[in-house]
Amino acid sequence: MLWLSLAACATAPYSYEPKPESWVINRAQSQESGMFKVRASVPSNKEAEQLFGIPLSDRGIQAVWLEVTNNAPERARLVPYSIDDGYFPPHEVAYMYRKRFSKQGWLDMERRFYDMTIPRHIAPGATEAGWVFTHNVEGTKAFNVDVFYTGGSEARNESFTFFIEVPGLKPDHAEIDFRALYPSEEVHEVEYDGFRALLNDLPCCTSNQDGGGHGQPVNIVLVATGRELLQALLRADWNESIYERSEKYLEATDYLFGRPPDAIFRKGRGGTTLSPNRNEMGVWLAPILVKGKPVWMAQIKHAIGRRFEIGEMFLTVRLDPDVDDGRNYLLQNLWYSQSLALFAQSASGTPVPRETPAEDFKGSPFFTDGYRFVLWVSGDPVALDEAQTLDWDHVLEDSR
Repeated sequence: MLWLSLAACATAPYSYEPKPESWVINRAQSQESGMFKVRASVPSNKEAEQLFGIPLSDRGIQAVWLEVTNNAPERARLVPYSIDDGYFPPHEVAYMYRKRFSKQGWLDMERRFYDMTIPRHIAPGATEAGWVFTHNVEGTKAFNVDVFYTGGSEARNESFTFFIEVPGLKPDHAEIDFRALYPSEEVHEVEYDGFRALLNDLPCCTSNQDGGGHGQPVNIVLVATGRELLQALLRADWNESIYERSEKYLEATDYLFGRPPDAIFRKGRGGTTLSPNRNEMGVWLAPILVKGKPVWMAQIKHAIGRRFEIGEMFLTVRLDPDVDDGRNYLLQNLWYSQSLALFAQSASGTPVPRETPAEDFKGSPFFTDGYRFVLWVSGDPVALDEAQTLDWDHVLEDSR
């Protein structure tokens, strides 16, 4: 039976359902800058399989549709690397699925994928459209599109940033009505000085579901609208999570303000076999507005033994006991991704010496210097040298 199945695949022609691409194109986002107009859209996994005749997501591939209009009197060049620095050429994608079809079917698939890919050069006054094959991302798809002018004596370019919600992939925070979390009379509206003082009244740590168990420190405070925060984290390569808030999840997770995380973001480390999702960040909306901007409290856990997906399902995840390292990492991460506008240090936490570490309600040891980092986050890019600092408290000199 296996031989017959393989033989059937070897003689199958390449076929696909010719669904109209207008499904995808009609919901495209549009941006204009300089002499260029760029439209972008991302199909769901199901739509992509219908359009291309193969399940792209099975190989971790996600197709992005682009349309670039060049209104300049000179030729322009699109840079696919700006969209995904590890993008897949069309012949490589076809090669991955070649065994599904006959040799002629494989060649037909190669030709179609090549013809569907957007050209890199756009003539003066022309519009080009097509696809770029990128790595698959669940939830909101964030990417840049850089277009260069190739004529004239000056090297000029325009850059576009897109945040596109992919159909069929609903992140955990989409289920929450943030405006209904707190009655208006419970929300503190403060300026910078009032905010600094109010930080001392916020919980130092999370708890378990019944509020009795002591969790790990919450040593990150973020100031941004929900949209700005999402854009900043996506630009910094954090991924949204898709969680079913099952009873098992609710019993095991951390609680703050009497509820589980409003959103969970995860970030891997490139270049190793253990790269997927070694950092997990829980985020909670706090009942505070600073100069009209919402405040979020966050906690980062870094897995040093097993990845979160495998470890949390079968074994206890071994976490880095130095919880301040995750806090320090996020500061660097947001700064280098040009998402940090303002930064302050607050001695409003509870220090735990390294020599006598505490344990959370899951038995994981931790220690901390007791400082919180307060980060004003920007949805729009901020140059590294334009990020500013508030002179509040200062982490001890011997702190790592």
